[in-house]
Amino acid sequence: MQTHNCKAFVSELRLADSKLRTVKLLFRHSQSATRNFHCDERGQDLVEWTVGLPVFMILCAGIVFYAWMWWNQVAAAAAVHDGTYLAAMRGGDTGAGYVRTQRMLRSAVGGFANSYSVSIGADASRRSVSGSVRNSSLFSLPYLGALPLNIQAQSFQRLEQFYGGPPRGWW
Repeated sequence: MQTHNCKAFVSELRLADSKLRTVKLLFRHSQSATRNFHCDERGQDLVEWTVGLPVFMILCAGIVFYAWMWWNQVAAAAAVHDGTYLAAMRGGDTGAGYVRTQRMLRSAVGGFANSYSVSIGADASRRSVSGSVRNSSLFSLPYLGALPLNIQAQSFQRLEQFYGGPPRGWW
């Protein structure tokens, strides 16, 4: 039978026991850290801002783009209506109507009015004036690229004067 040195054996046992205690302590610490991890709220605000800010910015950009398109459509409709009405009031003077339409567009949308095509024409057989405004340009946005900006508006007005009956060929 083999004999052991008691002092060396006891010191080896103590060393193994202290290693075992260290491992148990580390295991308990890691258990409590993982158990309390979901309760720790440090950095929560940063994560919320990181996720929420891009979504909010995209939403705001969409609202601004839609408002810009709506404003252009309303301005074009009002300008062509007013220009066509002025031409009808002046007996079919399309030049005055064209100038009024251009002036209203420029005052509403600024330099962007140069991209609009305006046409106003008088029709003597129907005793009327009709006008149209169109803009089929591309609107460039960062990260999204070119988006179509299709604005169209039309107006039809009768000449403002008294006629003794319907135009020829209507009855």
